[in-house]
Amino acid sequence: MPSSSAPMSSHADLLTIAPGESAIDLAAVARMRACLKEKGLDPDEEPQVFTDRYIHEVMEVIKEGKKRTFEYALEKLATCIRWRRHYGADKILEAVANNQDQGVLRSLAPGHMFWSGEDAFGRPILYAKPSLMDLATFDRHDYERAHVYLLEQGLRRMRPGVTSFVLVADATGFGIRHLNLALMRSLLELATVGYPDRLGLLVAGPVGWAVRAVWAALSGLMSSRMRAKISLARSPRTRLREVLAHDGQPRDDETPPH
Repeated sequence: MPSSSAPMSSHADLLTIAPGESAIDLAAVARMRACLKEKGLDPDEEPQVFTDRYIHEVMEVIKEGKKRTFEYALEKLATCIRWRRHYGADKILEAVANNQDQGVLRSLAPGHMFWSGEDAFGRPILYAKPSLMDLATFDRHDYERAHVYLLEQGLRRMRPGVTSFVLVADATGFGIRHLNLALMRSLLELATVGYPDRLGLLVAGPVGWAVRAVWAALSGLMSSRMRAKISLARSPRTRLREVLAHDGQPRDDETPPH
């Protein structure tokens, strides 16, 4: 029976995936997979989602100078798998492709949320402009599912070795009509429970009163690690150009792919 403790591994257990990336402790990853299977939660059922690199990164997170315990990472991954099963996240792409989820299609119809390109670390970029959402057809449940659909797309856009994404939110025109804190709290929970450690960087702006209101309402619900990944900018386009154009060395406010 696999143990939930994680003893030190020998050098033979380590595999370097690519230059510039941290080595994956394959023995620790295998132990994590075995512990999840003991709980009836098999990560191997979704190999594109639960890659060795992703499981490794979830285990290796450093927060406030301390590495996550094996048990904490195990529960985080177990919660994610349970959520994916309950939500049917792995089936949403096929449902939309077959026109079986009209709510998602309506939510995405304005074309205000889409994937395009990668940043300097190879992380796929999701663009969103909330002010263009169709308020006449808005339904909170459908809008949440639309975000799941987009995130599932994003997982499949990630090249080998990349496990996180960048979100660029253009808040131009964003005002009281679009301010739905219940929805935003729900999306925050979705991101932390269903897609833990997937957000690499969020750039949002321009920063007006509505963006400040959202930040005031949600920042206290975020971990310090997540807050550190959010960049509020006067001009998201300028900030994005910096992210795309620099020489590949992460600055203090950026996180390399994981």
